[in-house]
Amino acid sequence: MKYILLLRHAKSSWTDENLDDYDRPLASRGIKDAPRMGKYLKKISYKPEHVVSSPAQRAKETSLLCLEAMKQDTGIIKWDEGLYFDSSRKYVEAIQQTPEKVERMMIVGHNPLMESTATVLSGGKDRTAFRIPTAGLICLESYAVRWQDIKPGTCQVKWMMIPKVLKETLG
Repeated sequence: MKYILLLRHAKSSWTDENLDDYDRPLASRGIKDAPRMGKYLKKISYKPEHVVSSPAQRAKETSLLCLEAMKQDTGIIKWDEGLYFDSSRKYVEAIQQTPEKVERMMIVGHNPLMESTATVLSGGKDRTAFRIPTAGLICLESYAVRWQDIKPGTCQVKWMMIPKVLKETLG
């Protein structure tokens, strides 16, 4: 079984209007939510063995804070420029390039590509089937034998979690 974790970057800051979109950092809420999601993954024993992340500042910070909260080595992160507003095809390609020894991988990226990737992989067609808020996390599973066999329609949704629910249930 292959597990794909899709983590949308946490809430970004808009305080500096002169910053390029690529360079926007996390807002204070994002700085709290990213580790919250990491602690959740650790608690339910779903720590990824391989992470592919957009190198945009808000995604980079989300990845690092999430892995730090899991007590996971940040050396498992591969930075992929193609995840910064290219296409959901790039997200699928990143998944297909996961090392075969890995059972659980995670992508940290941006909307609307996170939502369209989840939709396409789980068999959706034209209309986006998911709303993933900032720091929202969706877990897809696939019976594919190899990562390269994961294609549109080959996954099913196992679960989804958002920071607001964790904050209300776990504090």
